[in-house]
Amino acid sequence: MLPEPIETTPAEPIIEQPQPARPSREPFWDYTDVALVIGLTFAMLAVAAILVVVVYHGALLTDSPGLVLSSNLALYLFLYVAFRVAFKLRYGKPVFSSLGWRPARYNTLFVASGGVVLAFAISGLASLLHTPKINSEIEKLLESRSSLVMFGIMAVTIAPFFEELFFRGFLQPLLSRSFGVVAGVLLTALLFGSMHAPEYAWAWQYALAVALVGAVLGWVRARTGSIIPSTIMHACYNAVFFVAAAFQHPK
Repeated sequence: MLPEPIETTPAEPIIEQPQPARPSREPFWDYTDVALVIGLTFAMLAVAAILVVVVYHGALLTDSPGLVLSSNLALYLFLYVAFRVAFKLRYGKPVFSSLGWRPARYNTLFVASGGVVLAFAISGLASLLHTPKINSEIEKLLESRSSLVMFGIMAVTIAPFFEELFFRGFLQPLLSRSFGVVAGVLLTALLFGSMHAPEYAWAWQYALAVALVGAVLGWVRARTGSIIPSTIMHACYNAVFFVAAAFQHPK
């Protein structure tokens, strides 16, 4: 008598569940990229200065408003090139949107008027701190009509844009990721004030005032998630001081 066959149920196929995608790091860059961007920027500035010395035999290396303006423009151009190298070549990412130049919910009139109010508030604070009278490079830019116009255009357009890209777009998100949002805003503000200190002969009153401006701009950037509002506020802040300086130096 043959044993009855044992009925077996076919094994169900094993279906692998898809693994959830790991969230991308925000921001995606790190402190190596900070060193790369800064190093490339100043290396290109150094090469440009050497070329000027070689080609023009130092004739252009004079203490003139034209040199100050052209040096700042070169700095911003080289900074953008360094960002392109770091973001496009290393990560395949766009520059401007990665650094926070993206749409956000904000009131344009509010941030613009905020920049004006901030300028008057900082001016009042500077008065209370008894900021010393110094002969800054900015004073030299107001000596002629042409340099005055060029300085005004740069002060309310190019300078705020690139300063916001670097400080609130590049440094602040990285510092906030490492130390928290509040610390990131404050540390970036201190760096912002320190960068401007040489323009005012390292007077601590000016450095403190500029750092406070950086803290306000950093708060706007953190609150909106974009550098567009902080750039608008920065531009309006600069515009108030430019108009005041222009009236004090009529041509």
